[in-house]
Amino acid sequence: MHRASAVAAGPRPRTGGPGPKGAPVAQEESTALDELLAPDGGGGAASDGGAASGDNTASGDNTDGSEAPGAAEQRFLQAFSHAPFGTIMTSLAAGQPNAYLAANDAYCRLTGYSWREMKGSNFLADIHPEEQPALEVTIQGILAGDASQIRTGARLVKKDGEIVFVHLTGSVIEPPEGERHLVTFIEDATAAEQARVEIRRLEHELQQSHRLESLGQLVGGIAHDFNNLLAVIGNYASLARDEVSAAEATESATRWEPVRRDMEQIEEATDRAKRLVKHLMAFARREQTEPVLVDLRQLVSDVVRLLGQVLGDHIHLVSRPGAELWQVEADPGQLEQAIISIAVNARDAMPTGGQVTIDTANIDTENMDADRQSAVDLAGLLPGRYVELRISDTGAGMDEVTAGRAFEPFYTTKGGDQASGLGLSAVHRFVARAGGKAWLRSEPGSGTTVTLMLPAAPGSGSSETGPAAAPPEAATPHATVLVVDDEAAIRDVVHRVLTRAGYRVMTAAGQAQAMGLLREPGVPVDLLLTDVVMPGMTGEAFVAQVETVRPGIRVLFMSGYELPGAMTGSQVLDKPFSRATLLAKVNQLLSTGLGEKSG
Repeated sequence: MHRASAVAAGPRPRTGGPGPKGAPVAQEESTALDELLAPDGGGGAASDGGAASGDNTASGDNTDGSEAPGAAEQRFLQAFSHAPFGTIMTSLAAGQPNAYLAANDAYCRLTGYSWREMKGSNFLADIHPEEQPALEVTIQGILAGDASQIRTGARLVKKDGEIVFVHLTGSVIEPPEGERHLVTFIEDATAAEQARVEIRRLEHELQQSHRLESLGQLVGGIAHDFNNLLAVIGNYASLARDEVSAAEATESATRWEPVRRDMEQIEEATDRAKRLVKHLMAFARREQTEPVLVDLRQLVSDVVRLLGQVLGDHIHLVSRPGAELWQVEADPGQLEQAIISIAVNARDAMPTGGQVTIDTANIDTENMDADRQSAVDLAGLLPGRYVELRISDTGAGMDEVTAGRAFEPFYTTKGGDQASGLGLSAVHRFVARAGGKAWLRSEPGSGTTVTLMLPAAPGSGSSETGPAAAPPEAATPHATVLVVDDEAAIRDVVHRVLTRAGYRVMTAAGQAQAMGLLREPGVPVDLLLTDVVMPGMTGEAFVAQVETVRPGIRVLFMSGYELPGAMTGSQVLDKPFSRATLLAKVNQLLSTGLGEKSG
């Protein structure tokens, strides 16, 4: 258990035992063992000439060599009192079960009580209430003769309310005369317990990481096939739209305009699906990538579509994007995760329903009115331009203490395995790395607002983009491209696009067929356009084999996955690609001579 946790706020007054409350822990009063060992055995205070202060304790022997009376008891008293670990004696008598009979210095220091405060009081009162019943059952078993020892762990509540985890090891002592009692060694095991808790937490995180890795592999496999389909749909829609546009120019525009609009809707839906796949892959990876320019308006719009399914029907989701948002430079995958994490926290705060609102706006800290300045926490921010992302909910809100700890690592208000407590902490780290700031404002009954301030990218203006550029014509119309992909639909659509642009195109369904064409000396190939992942051989191994028969051949990889580290620097066409992107990349490699396989 964590030493910082406590079930009782403030000091715990001792309700049992005589003596003044709050008396200092003094060595001379920290044990009543001298009373137990007194010659009369009656529990009265030892006299000046008693065993606790006998005159023969220096040597422990009589003049005849025999041990003086009480010397063994005196040695035991010294060992008991000054032992480095807590030691107590408690009664097993029917009239005063579990009453303290003696306690050494170490135990008094551990609990914070003096011996006068604890003398005669019930030992179980210092054990955490949740663990008292189990310990009581164990002691009852000793009384019934079913057991003679205690070996267990428990939480001990100190005088100031702090909780420590202790190990208890006790044995029953049955003296020749008098009542049985229990001698218990009590070791502060808080550090060991904290280590065990940390190990369990790390094991849980490792399990979560393995699940996430499996999810990433599953998403990656699905994304590869889905990206192939999107590339086919998008490119055929683009080709069809060109045909429709040409028909509009030569025939009845009224007749073909609805068809053109339908084709544009297909292209737009394809683009949305492309972004959705990228978001899913970024979320499954949960890894930091290089920051890029991000159109926050578009990113939030895409995430809102995801959140509609994640938050559930009982949550009303509202998005209020600012006008002409500046671009930000950030890792888009982590930014999406940040938004989703905050929104899911908001959903969990509204189990019976509510509203989540996402606002975005440009903020120039050097040009703000007084009202705006009071609403923005500028402390620690450099002057300049920022884009504000604000996520608000209508949930129960948090008190000041909880809100103040919301960004702490591993802090969570959710029980069990519902959360690791890493969500808002990870958001805070991500925003700080981007040069921005995250803060939270909340009041009980008034909901919660989390604000992220991200620096605007240098020189960025409006995030609105103009109309898409027309597909470029081929710079080298007589060049020959060999397309290698195991997906027939990809081969066909790439053949259609490149042929229409003026290239000569050959296709191969696999590496073996491609190598057969490449070994023919009379078959010109200016560019090899190949998929990275195909049955039988990786794209990297395939290109290495190609180099043996066509040294220096230009290579352009197509991939729906991230490239392996060894292929970093290679020319890549990400799937799903548009017609414009395909032609631009092919044109670039053939006109500049780039694309040779890097060794």
